[in-house]
Amino acid sequence: MHRTTIREANENREHTPIWFAALVANGCTAKHRAGHRSVNWRCNSGKALYTNSARDAEQIHPFGVSLRRGETLAVWWKPGETAYTLEVYKEADVAAAA
Repeated sequence: MHRTTIREANENREHTPIWFAALVANGCTAKHRAGHRSVNWRCNSGKALYTNSARDAEQIHPFGVSLRRGETLAVWWKPGETAYTLEVYKEADVAAAA
C-alpha cells in the first residue's frame, strides 16, 4: 500500500493564485478571421496558459499578443510588479517543459 506524503500531496494539489481570478474575470478574447471567442485559461505551475487550437492565427485581447496554431501564451504575475508577465511558447517548447 502506497501512502501519500504531505510533500507529494502539496506537489499534486496546486492552489490557484488570486491574480488568476482577476485574469479570468477580465474576459479575455481570442480574435481570428471568423470572429472571436472567449479565452479559456488553465492554471499550471503558477502560470495561466492558453493554447491556440484554431486553424488560423489569433490575436489575444487585451494583451495584443498574436498566436499561431499550436502556440501557447503563458501569463503570470510577479510579486512586486504592476503588470502581468507574458511569454509565448511554440508547440515543441511546451512539450519539452512538460
